[in-house]
Amino acid sequence: MPVDPQFPRAAAPVLQASALAKSFKTPHGSLPVLDGVSLDIEAGRFVSIRGASGAGKTTLLQILGGLDRADSGELHWNGERVSGRGNAFLANRRARWLGYVFQAYHLVPELTALENVALAGRIAGRPRRETNTDASALLERVGLSGRMTHLPGQLSGGECQRVALARALVNHPRLILADEPTGNLDEHTGEEIMALLLELTKAENVALILVTHNIAFANLASQTLVLRHGKLHDETNGDNPENRSV
Repeated sequence: MPVDPQFPRAAAPVLQASALAKSFKTPHGSLPVLDGVSLDIEAGRFVSIRGASGAGKTTLLQILGGLDRADSGELHWNGERVSGRGNAFLANRRARWLGYVFQAYHLVPELTALENVALAGRIAGRPRRETNTDASALLERVGLSGRMTHLPGQLSGGECQRVALARALVNHPRLILADEPTGNLDEHTGEEIMALLLELTKAENVALILVTHNIAFANLASQTLVLRHGKLHDETNGDNPENRSV
């Protein structure tokens, strides 16, 4: 697939977040979740984020992916400022630039595996034939060549997540955001999905931000971060998380 002229391969990081802050209103007042989070992700880089339940990991990932908005701070995708832009703009850019893998798969139950993957291409406005070709090739790469016409209800959890991986990659994104992609899977299947995710993103030089509770998976990343008290702390190479913040 030719490179989208609106998103040239550039030297700029594929994602830049600067001083992101987010709070939620509660009956007891404002609850700060993110407190000045900054993060740069370069092409092909693998970054993991861990943290306690409720620390704000999913909130951060949703803000980075344009599914939620920060109260303050700036977000750039591939050098283009996207913070403060409208929902239509964000949806357009997100569909063609970013892939998302959720813990709960979020497949359309009435669509086959092939149709679920191809749907992402249709949302991005790509030609049907081209999208179907890419969707079919990706399902073969994730080991589902014989399951393309099956509905999600006819697939195992691991197979559903393989479909989700193919869907995330069908538009040749610059970045994949993966939110606990192995959280609903048994240990063996989770290891298979993680290995496949790393294989595919490396082959396509796609950057990956992985939110996970699994320390072993997190430590596979080139940069390991922990979200604590609203701030990201760098634990790469076993650094003390209290000594370094991003």
